[in-house]
Amino acid sequence: MQKTIKKKILLFISFIVIILKAVLQYIKEMLFFLKAKRLYLDNNYPKSNPALFLRKKAHHLERYLFMPKAYSETFGTNVFEQLNNVISSENNLPKNQLKWANKIIEEFKNSTNEKNTACPMLLNEIHRNKPPIETEQFQKLIRVRRSRRIFENIPLTHEEKKMINEAAQQIPSSCNRQTLYLIFVEDPLLKKFVSDTIPGGHQFFFQAPCVLLLLSDAGDYRYPDDRMVPYIEGACAVQNIYLLCETMELGCCWGSYTSFGSVKKEQEVRRRLNIPHTFLIVASLAIGKSRQFVCNIPRDKPENRYWTNHYGAS
Repeated sequence: MQKTIKKKILLFISFIVIILKAVLQYIKEMLFFLKAKRLYLDNNYPKSNPALFLRKKAHHLERYLFMPKAYSETFGTNVFEQLNNVISSENNLPKNQLKWANKIIEEFKNSTNEKNTACPMLLNEIHRNKPPIETEQFQKLIRVRRSRRIFENIPLTHEEKKMINEAAQQIPSSCNRQTLYLIFVEDPLLKKFVSDTIPGGHQFFFQAPCVLLLLSDAGDYRYPDDRMVPYIEGACAVQNIYLLCETMELGCCWGSYTSFGSVKKEQEVRRRLNIPHTFLIVASLAIGKSRQFVCNIPRDKPENRYWTNHYGAS
């Protein structure tokens, strides 16, 4: 009887502790997003980040061109005017993004709502290019991807960093916001400090030539609706980097490392790495040259892990 009562008390205390931790974490997260949003609004967004605004609105207009009848009659015109306003008022927009946005604007000018689509590619039945690699070759690359924890003391080259960053930037991005940024931490003392704040990698991350942090500028995301989107995009980037590294004789290992969840001494990390107030930490990787052989890790048969329409359906 006493054991039963004791178990119930311990269970009740555990529930209270979990609830208190959850409430405290949620409050911290909410305050972060409110502060990030305020910084954007105080700087008269889109003036605070016109390039992001350009990407986002051009994406909206492109979506409209694909299926104009899926949107309200005024949607396309409103976005068109917003794009023109930011283009005419800003002089330092990225040239490649400006060129793309102007292309979308011209397509909108020449469009008509009388058809199901206004996209020139669809209207002219222009088909997508053939994939650059065969499906089975890509499947092989996926199968050989491994987490590697033993590294050679060889710094990453400038070209390797550029390719890693490009892999991270080529992910699908919500509303084409493209909010990811990378910090390659290589200074030995700073790398050791950051490694010690990574719960899932403090034992070996510091031995890698580089600890890579992935950040996301969360100021434009809706809260709480989009609160998980930056972390999802970070995970997409991690997978891209993993696959790229397998082709470059680089190894990497993903650490459990997200703001308001698993970053020890997060405020100190932000201070020492000079991370802006609107940026979330969404992932970390130990990365560098690695000759470590990792055995094949068995996976369940694919047919045992998917169903059609309903869980467990054949």
